[in-house]
Amino acid sequence: MRLILPALLSSLALPALADPQIRHVTLSTAGLAMLEAEGRLGADGLRLPIRRTDIDDFLKSLRVSDPAGGVPMLSMTGPGGVQDLFAGLPFAPEDVSDLHALLDAMTGAPVTAERGDTTLTGTVMGVNTVPCASSAQTGCHALALRSATGGIGQIRLDARTEMRFDDAQDRAALERALEALRSGSRALTLDVTLTSSESDPRDVTLAWLQPAPVWKTAWRAEDTPEGLELTGWAVIENATGQDWDDVGLTLATGAVQALQAQLYDRQDAYRPVSPRRAQDGMMLESAPADMAPDFAASAPMPVEMQEAESFSRYTLGQSISVQAGEMISLPFLRETLSDARVTLYRGGSGAAHPMIALEIENPLPLRLPAGIATLYEDARGHAGDAMIPELAPGARDLVEFAQDTAMRVDESQREIQSLRQARIVDGVLVAEERLERRSTYRVEGAPEAERVLTLLHPRRPGWEMESTDGSDGFDATRFEIAVPAGEIVSETIVESRVTSRRVALLELDLDGLAQWSARLQGDDLADTVTALRDLRAEERDLARTLPRLATREADLIADQERLVNLIVQLGDDSAATADRRDRVDAIDAEITSLRAERAETEARIDALQDDLRALLRAAE
Repeated sequence: MRLILPALLSSLALPALADPQIRHVTLSTAGLAMLEAEGRLGADGLRLPIRRTDIDDFLKSLRVSDPAGGVPMLSMTGPGGVQDLFAGLPFAPEDVSDLHALLDAMTGAPVTAERGDTTLTGTVMGVNTVPCASSAQTGCHALALRSATGGIGQIRLDARTEMRFDDAQDRAALERALEALRSGSRALTLDVTLTSSESDPRDVTLAWLQPAPVWKTAWRAEDTPEGLELTGWAVIENATGQDWDDVGLTLATGAVQALQAQLYDRQDAYRPVSPRRAQDGMMLESAPADMAPDFAASAPMPVEMQEAESFSRYTLGQSISVQAGEMISLPFLRETLSDARVTLYRGGSGAAHPMIALEIENPLPLRLPAGIATLYEDARGHAGDAMIPELAPGARDLVEFAQDTAMRVDESQREIQSLRQARIVDGVLVAEERLERRSTYRVEGAPEAERVLTLLHPRRPGWEMESTDGSDGFDATRFEIAVPAGEIVSETIVESRVTSRRVALLELDLDGLAQWSARLQGDDLADTVTALRDLRAEERDLARTLPRLATREADLIADQERLVNLIVQLGDDSAATADRRDRVDAIDAEITSLRAERAETEARIDALQDDLRALLRAAE
């Protein structure tokens, strides 16, 4: 069975749209590539095949430079294009590939069907199951049509049957369905068409962003008679999905913000989308280290450099070609630095051995890209790898590449606390204390030669450096320590800080008062605190007496009430009753004495508290 749609087949052929040619690529450390292209824009438009994963960045960033000044417009299949299209058609997507289902869905549509010498024209009434002409056949069907005169006829549907829809709207609906299914089958790529309000053919320039792997730098540092030669190799990957044929390339650094937009995906209701930062920074990879020590260095590619306040750009002086999915690496920077090897120990690291490091100063008028550096020495070839951070013009840094196992470092710390001054204000002891931290580095020298150890002692917020033989850095103080061969040298670094403590003396216990009395020896306040402790000790002892007196009084009252009740119950004048009456009178006297003692104790406690306050006032 064949569905003959000559007009449809011709219209399904895509217009002869030219693809733009990429002329320049800028790769940034924000994980984006800016593609600059040229293309011929005319009445048919300009075709741009964009990967589905890149469409959001394309829609947010496309720029068009049109000499004709036309109004540009982009068109493409939407994220729900297939579903939206079929929602307005009389058949479903699966019906397009099933002729029987399509004809059933198109009941009432005018068609012309031909089978051999038989031709039927009419409206579709449906597909019916009919007996097969041969017993070897199964599942035979016929199309029922109603002619213009009202007659009803059938025509078999088999390989000899050809048919077409006679209504232009039906043909257009099927055409749109087929095109939508074709576009949907290419879901990984979207065909974006750029058109303009001006139809005259002319050349236009385009630029857009799309995600790209971060470009990396791999440095080679080699000994030369002039010093340390540093060569930077750019590691570049073409993951844009577009071939780069003879394009200009710019490598850009900087911490730009790159937000991930959501412009293509459908949003049924507005909701704010939280921004996601693209990873900003270098992805670091090890570089091969199999070059011979006497290998002659190749010349780097000429580069045009541009420096701004927060970024640098390196534009290669020659065009390159990189096919989609390929990776290249090429030298693009070379500078000769003074060879400043140092033996480095970072205080607080707890490492047993110092490191061998390079002190690098950026001599360029622009930022030096971050990357891994492989160091080669004349004597032994590969000497180690180091990480070079991004350096601003004139910036210096120490990069470590090997461990110096010929030396050993042990570090220890000790803190000493001393009282500088104290005073009493409103019953509060205000003490100013000095805390001294002494960090001692015990360095065992290399047995074969003298070394100078560069010690970076970390700076701590709030602490003042007391040692004066160091130089201040951003986050550490630098000391240079000469270590003779085979000897042990100790370096003690002193830091201090002053703190103020407030102590409510009346809230301190006796042990706390005794500690402060000992710390204040030699100070006029020591006698005050000692007297304060004695008064508090007496107050404590008296306070302990009050519960004992109260308990004794309660016991006597209970005993007296028992005796009175017994005397009343017996109601006689016996000798025992007389003794009980004498005991009741004696208890009265004891209770009176206890109450007097308790009142005296409470009065003494009140007097002691007055003495405490007076003592504190006198000490102010």
